[in-house]
This record gives sequence, structure tokens and C-alpha cells, in this order.
Amino acid sequence: MGMVIPSSVLAISSPPRPLRFYHTHTGERISINYSPKTYTGSMRERIEYFFRDFRTGEVHSIDPNLLDVLSTIQHACGSRSSYEVISGYRSPETNAWLRKKSSGVAKKSYHMKGMALDIRLAGLDTKRLRNLAIKYNSGGVGFYPESDFIHIDTGNKRSW
Repeated sequence: MGMVIPSSVLAISSPPRPLRFYHTHTGERISINYSPKTYTGSMRERIEYFFRDFRTGEVHSIDPNLLDVLSTIQHACGSRSSYEVISGYRSPETNAWLRKKSSGVAKKSYHMKGMALDIRLAGLDTKRLRNLAIKYNSGGVGFYPESDFIHIDTGNKRSW
């Protein structure tokens, strides 16, 4: 079995690649040419605003390692489709409210740190997306087939 190279290492050596996002709750779309070198200034501000807590409007920094993983996955599977974002940053208030509604929401969610996204990739089977995320992500990957999305974070390596 070959060694798996972390997505952050792959991304650093890669030229900018297109990343497209569609937010399922706001209807907003964003398209960027991403590389770790380009994730500064106005691009960073646009991404942070796009992944804001859509319930409160609160904006938070987003871990660029998430974008590294998404770029690597998209390149590996050859997709040019948009990532559909279900959830990005969550304020502590939003997270607490969601915890009251669902047992599947972590008390110390990485969403509150700007280190997690709930996503799907248009045109790609969610199970395949999960498998690619496990292969290329050095953090957590959760699979929610009943809701047709995966959770991806940059915390400790684990999957569920």
C-alpha cells in the first residue's frame, strides 16, 4: 500500500484550481481560483462571508486546510461541479440551538471554530465523496447517507 500524502502538502505544490460553492440555505454562489498562496485578502474575506453562520450573520475565520482538502478531492475525482454547502461556521448560539433539535450535533463542534463543513459535491455519489475525504483529509469525516451529505473537519483523524 502506497503512502498517502496529506492534502495540505499536495495543495501547496499545486497551481490555483477553481473551486465553486453553492450554499443550500442562502442560495448564494461563489467561484474562486484557490491555492494556499492565494487565500489572502479579499478572497479570504469572500470565503469567510460565504461560510458565515447564515442564521446569525456572524462571520468567522475558516481554516484554509478545509479548502486544501476540497481542492485535492475535486482534482482527484476530476469534477468541475460545485460543492453544495449545508453548514459552515456556526456561532455558539446556533450550535446550542441545533443541539436541542438533534443528538447529532457535537457540544464542542469544530463548526464553531471555522474548522468544519457539511457538504456534498454535485454529480458525485456522497459515498464516493466520503471515501475520497477519508483518503485525503487528515481530520474527521462523517457520513450522513440519509441526509446525503458528509461532514469534514480539520480536527483529529477519525470517521463515522
